[in-house]
Amino acid sequence: MNNSRTEIFAKAIERLEQELKKGEAPGTVAIVDPTSAGEEELLMFHTKAYVDFVKESSRVGTGSLDYGDTPSFKGVFEASLYPVGNTLNGLRLILKGRFEHFFNPVGGLHHARRDRAGGFCVFNDAAVAICELLEKERLKKVAYVDIDAHHGDGVFYAFESDPRVIIGDIHEDGRYLYPGTGYASETGSKGAEGTKMNIPMPPWSGDKDFFEAFDKLEQFIRGFEPQFILLQCGADCLAGDPITQLSYSSAVHAYATKKLHKLAHDVCGGRILAMGGGGYDPLNVAEAWSAVMGELSGVKIGGPDPGSLGPWW
Repeated sequence: MNNSRTEIFAKAIERLEQELKKGEAPGTVAIVDPTSAGEEELLMFHTKAYVDFVKESSRVGTGSLDYGDTPSFKGVFEASLYPVGNTLNGLRLILKGRFEHFFNPVGGLHHARRDRAGGFCVFNDAAVAICELLEKERLKKVAYVDIDAHHGDGVFYAFESDPRVIIGDIHEDGRYLYPGTGYASETGSKGAEGTKMNIPMPPWSGDKDFFEAFDKLEQFIRGFEPQFILLQCGADCLAGDPITQLSYSSAVHAYATKKLHKLAHDVCGGRILAMGGGGYDPLNVAEAWSAVMGELSGVKIGGPDPGSLGPWW
């Protein structure tokens, strides 16, 4: 699955770049070179013991980084620095005023915990970004919105008791899907009660179901007037994904991004950073990313050509 996922993302990114180059508004969208994170940046969120463990596993190149979902291989440490580095680079470019919005397609690795890997995720770029916004930038309210089919457990439980982090997560019901978390009753703890919203969706939920749920989530996030918005926009919630049971189209990505884009301009100067998240069908991934980029940039980005992507396996 790990190699297939890499191939899926590579094909989707290639297609997305082709569409961006054909965009209707040259100069509106810039493609930024990949950036690798430093170890000290990982330590804003992850424990040193875990970072050292990944480095040693990367040197040895065998085994697993968790209980079997996340395999080790030679160079896994170095490769895993890029999702974090790209998200941090985008965040800093936004804060410097270079861009209003940024999209890191290989980011959104929301299952990694402070001290362990999980669900194909080695380091949690979203959580590292939140730490930077809170501790270095001293922001008082940061919103994290997650529409991936899987609950963003690595982010949610890390900040469950932090009232500065407003979390809205729409996902397939955890009774049917990994990681089995994200119940509606989980709304924050230890002084952060009411700052989190989980919306578990029944299997086979469609676009209309998502739109209704997201309207509720958007109003929840808006009520806190966040100073920065992070969006994890996983494509594994689209119909036909081989490991999930939701039935959305990429219209949900366009809808969520459009609503959050407006919210960002209403309350935080347009500052929104999107991360690609999961997805195991290349056509779905490319369509979802195109929808997100189209709404953030205002550039019409065409849908993928199925023949150019080939079979996902």
